[in-house]
Amino acid sequence: MARIREFDPDVALDKAMKVFWQKGYANTSIDDLVRATGVNRYGLYDEFESKHGLFLAALEHYQNIVTGGLFGIVERPGASLAEIRTFFAKLVELSSSEMGKLGCLMVNSASEVAPHDEHAANVLEMFRRRLQHGFQNALSNAKAVGELPAQLDVESVADFLTGVMQGLSVLARSNAKQKMMENLVVTALSHL
Repeated sequence: MARIREFDPDVALDKAMKVFWQKGYANTSIDDLVRATGVNRYGLYDEFESKHGLFLAALEHYQNIVTGGLFGIVERPGASLAEIRTFFAKLVELSSSEMGKLGCLMVNSASEVAPHDEHAANVLEMFRRRLQHGFQNALSNAKAVGELPAQLDVESVADFLTGVMQGLSVLARSNAKQKMMENLVVTALSHL
């Protein structure tokens, strides 16, 4: 007889995501996840199959909730330079908050987990492509309306901005001063 689920998987997933974000994959135990979610290990295993399954689900959840909420402005059909600037301003502002000081779960996981985990590496590559495509979208729009020079290599600049975004996340995680992050953004965007 199947067990009746006694918890909301989305709520548990959100809480688990925050634990992975704070502690990383390797430093997060099943007991940490049980404490954070309030769901016993059997319930977590029934829903997500394993700690690894829960981690992969948490990465997807992060992309939907956090990345979508923050980066969505750049992905809009009419996005342009103003949206790129707004995104980076919000990212720098966020870096001074408690959650922002954790960096980006995707970037943190790219260095911790991806080299040893093909499934996570695939999810993280999709994230990187999402950033590149979002920046390409806004840069192409800016180029089309004359905000950027016609000879601008949109793909190269999108790759550059993706690297800047990931670098900011590492700086935030390592408690860099906000002024340093502001300087990085100002310098990076001055080339546009």
